[in-house]
Amino acid sequence: MMRAKGTVQGVCAIGAISLLFGCATGTDAEQHSPTQSDAPSSQVVRVLREDQVKAVLPDSGDVPPGWEKSGTLHLNGANPKDGGTLAYGTQGYAATDLEGTVGFGLQSFRTRSQAIGRYTESKSQMASAQVGPAQIPDVDAAFTASYCIGKNYCSTSITLRLDSVFAYVNINTDGPAAADPKVLNSVTRMFAQRIRQVQHGQPPSAKAT
Repeated sequence: MMRAKGTVQGVCAIGAISLLFGCATGTDAEQHSPTQSDAPSSQVVRVLREDQVKAVLPDSGDVPPGWEKSGTLHLNGANPKDGGTLAYGTQGYAATDLEGTVGFGLQSFRTRSQAIGRYTESKSQMASAQVGPAQIPDVDAAFTASYCIGKNYCSTSITLRLDSVFAYVNINTDGPAAADPKVLNSVTRMFAQRIRQVQHGQPPSAKAT
């Protein structure tokens, strides 16, 4: 078995460009959705603050048994110059069962349209990768992607949009890209559920099964 390697910085760098796959419950373009300022009260954008982003990122007890944190939590607050980002956070895990390093990341935007723009940009950046649909319940859009840089570095990812939140889960391996899709899909569903829980005012209690 290959030894899991890499730091969360490495995971997040790849995650930033490998925000992946087609749409599960929306279209690639995603029709215009009301922003926070023009939406009726029943459609207010569910933005996440920095403390909520930190809570959403899975802790050691939320991921599959045997996974260990890789690197440290990265958390940043509002940055209006970065496309309207309200908060940004990442956390990595060495996943021995997947023989790689898994990264969780999300950006909370001030408006839904800004998150749509980030999602669309991410998918465009992955045009040269193997991109396809992802079946993740209760998300507005999702796609998967997989690519390798040479023979010794591969990444497989699932990218999501949930209202005004842009998120991803990716795994980096020594190559080839052979991550168990069932495990990656399972932890991505858990991550999406944690985001939705906080967006609905609930504590993030979802854990990997």
